[in-house]
Order: sequence, then structure tokens, then C-alpha cells
Amino acid sequence: MIISILIVTNVCWLLLYLRQKGMLMHYRSSAIDTLTTHDEMKETLKIGLYHRYKKEQGEDKDDGSLEFEAFVAEMMEAVRGGRTYVTRASRNYGIDIEEHTDHGLYLGLAVCADDRNPVDYGPIAVVHSQMVKRGAVGGYVATTGEFTAGAYQYADELNIELYNGDRLVELWVGSEESEEEELTELSPAT
Repeated sequence: MIISILIVTNVCWLLLYLRQKGMLMHYRSSAIDTLTTHDEMKETLKIGLYHRYKKEQGEDKDDGSLEFEAFVAEMMEAVRGGRTYVTRASRNYGIDIEEHTDHGLYLGLAVCADDRNPVDYGPIAVVHSQMVKRGAVGGYVATTGEFTAGAYQYADELNIELYNGDRLVELWVGSEESEEEELTELSPAT
């Protein structure tokens, strides 16, 4: 009789736990969906990224940390699955990120800029030059802001990917969602 009561009690606790966990996952999923579809929230995150990583006037990239470059590298690694290495730009002719994938080497450049000063074709030319020089299979430029129309056209002709602030936020939120799904899959309760 006592064993039956313990079994029923444990089953009830397990059902309650699974119900609570399901509700928590539903709320988290709803929050992520809201975050990824709500333009105002994306804009807020984009502005936040810019202010978080911007360098003050007069700061040299070599003197400060390479936080924005590391952030972009982490996003690329999470989304594309390669291994990334953040370089010191002055020692690598302007390249901030080396990404090694199964397809080969990708070179990246990270530019922290706001929407008032869109990124032109200059960083794209640097990436292309280094791609040719180093035999890379691809390249990308990422910014917290926006690119000029000429930059988009130039990059398209060279097959270089551009990640503006909106797309960077989407990658960021998407990578957080992917990490949560991986943790859920690894959880012994699921």
C-alpha cells in the first residue's frame, strides 16, 4: 500500500514538473518569437550593440580590446559552424576574423558604426584583397549599422556577404535560440 502511494506521488510530481517545464519552454519560445519579429525590439538591440562596442574618438583598435570583433566571430561560429580566430587588424592587413570551415578559409571584418555613417565599399575591398592574397573561399563584413547602396553592389559582384545591424541582431537572437535547443536536447528530462 505504501509503495503504491509513493509511486502515485512520484508520478504526480513528475507530471507537475513536466507541465511546468513545458510552460517555461513555451514562455521562452514566445519571448524569442516576439524578440525576432518585433522591429522596435530589433532596433533597440541594434542601437545597444553599437553603444556597447563603439570605440571612443581617439581610441586605437590595438590599444583597446577587440570585443566587437569577438562578438561577430562568436556569431559566425554559432551560425556557420566553423572555428574562428580574432586577429589584430594592424598585423593582418585589416582582417579581424579568420574562420576555418569544412569548405575552407573565410575572412571577416567587423565595423562598429551607426546608421548615420553607413559603411562604404572600403572594408569590402580590404576583405576581397586579402581573400585573393590568402586563397580564401569567402569573406564577409559585419556592422552594427548599415551599408551604402554602392557597398551592397560591390560586395555582390565579389561574392562577399554583408551583415548589417538588423541581420546581426537576427543572428544573435537565432544563435541564442540554437543554444537553448541544444541544451534542451542534452537535458536528461527531455
